[in-house]
This record gives sequence, C-alpha cells and structure tokens, in this order.
Amino acid sequence: MADTAAIYSLISGLGGAVIGAGATVFASSRQHRREISEQGKERRRLQAKEEIVRLTSLRFAGRAWLEVALQAQHRLASGVDVDPEKFDQDIKEAGGVAAKEGYCVILPDPSVEQLAAEIFDRLDHLSWQLRREILSPSRDRSSILVEELGSSLQEVAQRRATLNAKISERIEELALAADTPVHQSSSEV
Repeated sequence: MADTAAIYSLISGLGGAVIGAGATVFASSRQHRREISEQGKERRRLQAKEEIVRLTSLRFAGRAWLEVALQAQHRLASGVDVDPEKFDQDIKEAGGVAAKEGYCVILPDPSVEQLAAEIFDRLDHLSWQLRREILSPSRDRSSILVEELGSSLQEVAQRRATLNAKISERIEELALAADTPVHQSSSEV
C-alpha cells in the first residue's frame, strides 16, 4: 500500500509538473503571439499614416503650380505683362515640389498614379507654353493661344479634382483600416 501511495504521489507530482510546464509554455506562446499581433497592427497603422501623409502631400502638390499658371494666363489674357523672372521662380518653387510628389509617390491603384503623372506632365508642358508667351512681345502674343492655354489649364483643374476625389477615397480607406481620424476639408483642395 505504501508503494502504491508513493507511486500515486509520484504520478501526481509529475502530472502537476507537466501541466504547469504546459501552462507556462502555452501562456508564453500566447503572449508572444499577442505581442507579434500588436506589433503587426502597429506596423500597419504606421504604414497607413505614412501613406496618408504622402497622399495628402500629393493631393495638394499641384495646386500651387496650377494657381501660378492660371494667374499668369489671366494676366496675359487681360493684356497685362507678366514678370518672366517671377514666373520662373514661382513655377520652380511650386512645380518642383509638385513634380517630386507627383512622380515619387507610389499608389496602390496604377490608374491614379498614371493620372497624377499625366496631370504633372500636362502642367509642365503648359508652363513652358505660358513662358514662351510671357517672353514674346505683347504685340506678338496670340490671344487665341492664350485662351487655349486657359482652357487647357481648366481641363487640368478638372482632372486634379478627379485625382483629389480618388486620393480622398483612399485616405478614408486607410484611416478606417488604421483607426486613424482624418481631418480634411474638401474646401482645402
């Protein structure tokens, strides 16, 4: 009987040790999985925030460039001369930032990426045409060409509005996925 009691005690002790070791291993592996999951969520949240920053930058990148071009076109259409050096400086500042943002941001939707590139290519082309008109003597300026430039710039503005709508949708998707509040106004576009 004493041997049986000793065996039961040994079995109970070993069983308790196995259960304790299993619980320790299970709890630590669960904790490890939870930490990995939290790290993954945090990584995705940070990636979403970074993409939101890039998209917001792209969303506003071409606005200054377009405004400079539109102002120059309006002045030319009104018969007012435009200072070529100031125009060049303004275009360089606005266009440089916009071109960097427009060509360096990789978007998940290739059609949006292509639309952004087309907009910035068109703005670049129209800026050169405007510059050519700015440098020509006022008596030699073609009012028809200046008006066509205005129409082309309005077309770019419409395409920018389309791009901004698509970018805003993507920002909202990212914000929802990352539980990140987005504070933006469509009047800021």
